Amino acid sequence: MRVVSLGSSSSGNSLYVEAGPGGRTRLLVDAGLGVRVLQARLRSLGVDLSQLRGVLVTHEHSDHVLALPSLLRRYQVPVITNEETFAAIEQGLAAGAWRSDSGKLVVSPTEAEGDVVIQEQSETTLVQEQSGVEIVTRIQESTLVYRPVNNVPALILPTGKTTAVGDIEVTSFPILHDAVAPCGYLLSVGGCRLCVVTDTGEVTSEMLSMMAQADLLVLESNHDRQRLLRGPYPQRLKQRIISSKGHLSNDQAANAVLKTWRPDSIRWLWLGHLSKTNNTPSLALTSMRERLQSAGANLSQLHITVLPPGMGGIWDSTQLWHAPSLWDL
Repeated sequence: MRVVSLGSSSSGNSLYVEAGPGGRTRLLVDAGLGVRVLQARLRSLGVDLSQLRGVLVTHEHSDHVLALPSLLRRYQVPVITNEETFAAIEQGLAAGAWRSDSGKLVVSPTEAEGDVVIQEQSETTLVQEQSGVEIVTRIQESTLVYRPVNNVPALILPTGKTTAVGDIEVTSFPILHDAVAPCGYLLSVGGCRLCVVTDTGEVTSEMLSMMAQADLLVLESNHDRQRLLRGPYPQRLKQRIISSKGHLSNDQAANAVLKTWRPDSIRWLWLGHLSKTNNTPSLALTSMRERLQSAGANLSQLHITVLPPGMGGIWDSTQLWHAPSLWDL
């Protein structure tokens, strides 16, 4: 499994994941960057947008779905998410705008900017069986339901279910955020596991059980609580961020890591979705390290990276055992 952070911030988030022989299964976890930016960053990895098998969407806020209009309609890349989030995405596509994380309306890039080109959906792309006005295909025992509706290809994965997307086993699980049905993902390939937990106000026992399985954990560390409370945001927005459906603070992220600590093996930790106003990479990293050290954790057993807004970390399970430098902090 190879995992690349294409962007992680309050402005835009996307992870690239590939697995299988020759990296034949290619997925995104969220697509919250402009499609041109997304295209350029993927091309730097030797990947074209048309090669994507799907986009796992955590929730419908603009910093996680901005590129979807082009990916769905121009490149016919299916969105993979639960029924409720897909319905919200359909509404966003129809309106041509998305709600941002702070509640503002973000207009989708216009067709004149070259970001959205609507094409007819090919009936051979996902279709094997037609039932009424809705096309449904089930593959073996998969929980995925293929539903091209209104020329929008969708693979419906109910929250809490596990399925295979190519070479990657995908498990979704609920998180707590002010979206319709937000979820995190655990991706497994050949014994290697990636867990993605961003945009949640609290960490539940179910989330901890997923995080504990991860070799690479991508975890939100959105804000320093005191910096947020003393900062320039209006009080309403501050309360939203620190609520149970808001965002994790540096301290909350550290608590979650400590609760899932595995002293018998090394774990890779990527801290993401940092607020530009209420956090800094140094604050997030220092907070995590100090909390772990004070709890007696051995930092030689944890490789911590703070993800930048641009392209960031690269994690390749096939190289870990052949490059000792990857084990060094």
